Amino acid sequence: MATKKKLQELLKDRETPKREAVTPVSLYTKPNTLDDKTTGTQVVKYTTHLKKETIKAIKRYAVEAELKDYEIVQEAIDRYLKGKGL
Repeated sequence: MATKKKLQELLKDRETPKREAVTPVSLYTKPNTLDDKTTGTQVVKYTTHLKKETIKAIKRYAVEAELKDYEIVQEAIDRYLKGKGL
């Protein structure tokens, strides 16, 4: 069993982990809007309803393609509307 003196020596040699500073967030300021990476246009939040399996497929593809889920949905809707002549 280690003695008290031995424990103190071990603790003295131990490295303390470095902690990263955290910037506080203000709850009273409006969050920044997103900018589309490809066109630089401002992106506005829009909500809709989708089937559970569609959402799961979008999220899975987003992880595999290393994209954000909203980028996939935006591209799909853009292609659909372009096909409709809009």
